[in-house]
Amino acid sequence: MRQILDPAGELVGPAPDLDDKKLVEMFRLLLTTRMADEKLLNLQRQGRMPAYYQVSGQEAHVGAALALRESDWLFTAYRELGMWLARGMSPLATVGLWMGVPDDDDLWDVNRYRVTRLNATIGTHLPHAVGFGYAERLQERDTVAMVVFGDGATSESDFHAAMNFAGVWKTPTVFLCQNNQVAQSTTIDKQTAAATLAAKADGYGFCGERVDGMDPLAMYQAAREAVERAASGGGPTLIEMLTYRFAPHSTYDGTPVYRTTDEESQWRQRDPIARVRAFLVNKGLWETSQEDEMRAGISADLEAFVDQLEARPPVSRHYSPRQLFARAPASLAEQLHREQQDAREAPAALAPDEIWTVAEDPSPTGETRRLDMTEALKLTLHAAFERDPSLVTLGEDVGVEGGVFRITEGMHERFGADRVIDTPLCETGIMGTAVGMAMAGLRPVAEIEFAGFVYPAFDQLIGHVARIRWRYRGHLTAPVVARLPVGTNLDNHEFHTDSPESLFTHAPGLVVVYPSNPYDAKGLMESALASDDPVVFLEPISLYRGLKQDVPVEPYRIPFGRARVLREGTDVTVVSWGPPARQALAAAENMVAEGVSAEVIDLRTLYPWDRETVLDSVERTGRLVVAHEAQLTSGFGAEVLAAISEQGLYSLEAPPVRVAHMDVYWGPTQLERYSMITAERIAAGVRRALAG
Repeated sequence: MRQILDPAGELVGPAPDLDDKKLVEMFRLLLTTRMADEKLLNLQRQGRMPAYYQVSGQEAHVGAALALRESDWLFTAYRELGMWLARGMSPLATVGLWMGVPDDDDLWDVNRYRVTRLNATIGTHLPHAVGFGYAERLQERDTVAMVVFGDGATSESDFHAAMNFAGVWKTPTVFLCQNNQVAQSTTIDKQTAAATLAAKADGYGFCGERVDGMDPLAMYQAAREAVERAASGGGPTLIEMLTYRFAPHSTYDGTPVYRTTDEESQWRQRDPIARVRAFLVNKGLWETSQEDEMRAGISADLEAFVDQLEARPPVSRHYSPRQLFARAPASLAEQLHREQQDAREAPAALAPDEIWTVAEDPSPTGETRRLDMTEALKLTLHAAFERDPSLVTLGEDVGVEGGVFRITEGMHERFGADRVIDTPLCETGIMGTAVGMAMAGLRPVAEIEFAGFVYPAFDQLIGHVARIRWRYRGHLTAPVVARLPVGTNLDNHEFHTDSPESLFTHAPGLVVVYPSNPYDAKGLMESALASDDPVVFLEPISLYRGLKQDVPVEPYRIPFGRARVLREGTDVTVVSWGPPARQALAAAENMVAEGVSAEVIDLRTLYPWDRETVLDSVERTGRLVVAHEAQLTSGFGAEVLAAISEQGLYSLEAPPVRVAHMDVYWGPTQLERYSMITAERIAAGVRRALAG
């Protein structure tokens, strides 16, 4: 284990290249961290702020942050108070975070300090740092990404994904594990059988080192060497910072029962502040009077910061809807206004330029080709990648093989392996590194082989892709396009035919697209690739080949939130998307013989969706049928029915009808036929609606 200062403050290893001024500054940061930590604890105990996670004992991480260069980025979890301060952040920002003060005036300027905000889900930020480093290198920027996490995070799948991707890609990443030997209440021997956490790096093909985590000088030197290695192309490093948290896991944890007072007493003798103080005194750089003056100044500043933060007006209701998308969908603006009215608040309307205006459908001209959906998507991706060097695509088999369904065929040869990236087989890593790439300014297109395989990456999609803009108020965004081949008609095994679209429509911050034909697929993909918001793009497998249309060669964009009337009618409105939309059209044409005139609407976009077109249709027909491949309960059809019932109930002459899959898993192989929504099933639903 690397050590430079022993617990008595004596040098036992080569001193780092830090002059006297920097050594004193390091001590000031250590002391400020401890005092701010104590202040925040007191505020929580007084009921002036919510739960707090103490840092006391782990302040030596200040040394690691000081080793970073100005151009480097720091990806943090939540117990990195000293590192935030060492990056130049004001205690006003760090205290404000824990007090829950909204960041309206850039207290936490992520692009200035290059420090990410709190990450509540353990370890999920690790792949972001890897993707960020990859993107910075691709864009020829001299950046190292250091990501900080606790010992408990090494048990998370995201840890494996990040370490593996970093090792394969040799990214400029420094993994800093603050091993305080207990994850909340779970001790390290219950987390791993490895002799050290640093040893885990061996399995991923890069350096790992254990450092005395109570020694700020050793932390500085180890981190500096890791940064230099990463910056010079030497790849990632894992630093295990062996430390000890003097406090419980959090303010709600109570008195720790998982350690003894003797153990704590022994570790307190290694206190990083006492260690550096003794070192400075021995060098003649420090006196008690100086520390008294420093403590008084820090205390006064902290008190002033708290007063300033508590004097701020409370956050307004429109804060969240304003930050979620580049522009708020009209439905979201309506929800805000309804809440304001119900709460009898003065309306604070979003400005016109803050509301998403849905454009009209395009009228492309020029050359057309007879294409199926596979060819249409391929044409779109090739042309967009030619125009926009910020586009990259990543996933298993997307490169050399061109994807399972050959959508990215030829792109590897045309745009190179750095932009068309064959990744390890890990959905968490694919989506997690895409987040980091997007934060660094790229536009990643992340392919998951089948939509039913997306579940391991669900946290990355919902917890980060969808939230990055909201979390950083638009100062960092995640314009990721998640391509998910979806649906039935493969006669395949389980998970290959799932239809999870409603899981994504329920997640704020995502645009959800589900085309039913080659023309729409091309236009919607063009919009997705240019979108400032993240897009879940569901590609119906059963329509990849077979259905051909005349598709314009030149780019055109179909706007999100605009439905398409596939067939006009007067007796009943049938709403669908994806493969069932084609079946609904067939059902409508077949039912002409029964004297039924059915209007068929293809939503194309599920969030935002075109309520107005559906409402207008139901007002004319008086009846509504919704058809989709997903399970009945909580399927997106329920949202359509609810909205029409709320806003168009008096137009309905009969109860609306849903045609959907039973509340069971999509059937593999021989069972698949029972999962498919056919024209016959939709026709039966239309008859039920007409029978009233």
